[in-house]
Amino acid sequence: EWMLGMGALYIKKQIPAIATLFTTHATSIGRSIAGNNKALYAYMDGYNGDQMAKELNMEAKHSLEKTSAANFDCFATVSDLTARECRYLLGKEVDVVTPNGFEDDIVWEEAELLEKRASARKAMIEVAEACLGVKYDREPLIVGTSGRYEFKNKGLDVFVDSLLKLSEDDSLQRPVLAYVTVPAGNNGPRKDLQAHLNDPNNPIDPNVLRHTTHYLSAPEWDPIIGRIKNSRLMDPACPVQLVFVPSYQNGDDGIFNKHYYELLCGMDVTVFPSYYEPWGYTPLESIAFSV
Repeated sequence: EWMLGMGALYIKKQIPAIATLFTTHATSIGRSIAGNNKALYAYMDGYNGDQMAKELNMEAKHSLEKTSAANFDCFATVSDLTARECRYLLGKEVDVVTPNGFEDDIVWEEAELLEKRASARKAMIEVAEACLGVKYDREPLIVGTSGRYEFKNKGLDVFVDSLLKLSEDDSLQRPVLAYVTVPAGNNGPRKDLQAHLNDPNNPIDPNVLRHTTHYLSAPEWDPIIGRIKNSRLMDPACPVQLVFVPSYQNGDDGIFNKHYYELLCGMDVTVFPSYYEPWGYTPLESIAFSV
């Protein structure tokens, strides 16, 4: 990616015998255009990358990325769509497209997978019941999404809006529990939630934002919380509920203490409605873990 461009450009100058390969999963200026609510794909051939970098205060990143693409021995990307983006925004055709993929040896054998799935579902239902003040008498449909916290680019706006629409469907036959596992600015795990999970006799603090597992640094500015505020999703009686986990799932988040895959495998459905960079690993990972 562009962050390492400077090092490789130095190598190319000092030791030209070493071959250099630059691969990008996205362009920094493309991400910025899309993230600023501009229609990237509809007018791709009409954008000037340098001009947009100046307009969006992205000149340093963009110039390093463009220079790397132009000067490395080989320039690659991960999809035909991103190759088109590189052509118009970086002014350089890619030499090769290498679609995303990974080795499936990260997936557990069936017996262990089923065991971890049961553990994850139990944990997600327990946390939801504690956070939301609900009680599931039957298994909810657990739906999840994850990725970087880019509200428009990663389709979080579409995901939340779909839940709002679903909450108004009176024909819903099964409760829906949605988990948004997207790292955001937070001040650590909720102490009341930790205490309650350790001992159910410990009460949940009614003054804490109930839809999050961690204390958000700036809840008043949070796009997800802003979207569900004063909606049916705030009602404990609503058959559709949302839990926001604004922490990395690294096995030490203070609530689940599971790694991302250990939580992922407990879900029924995952949804990744990305507007920008839709060729990531998350859908592949879900399929690999039988979700």
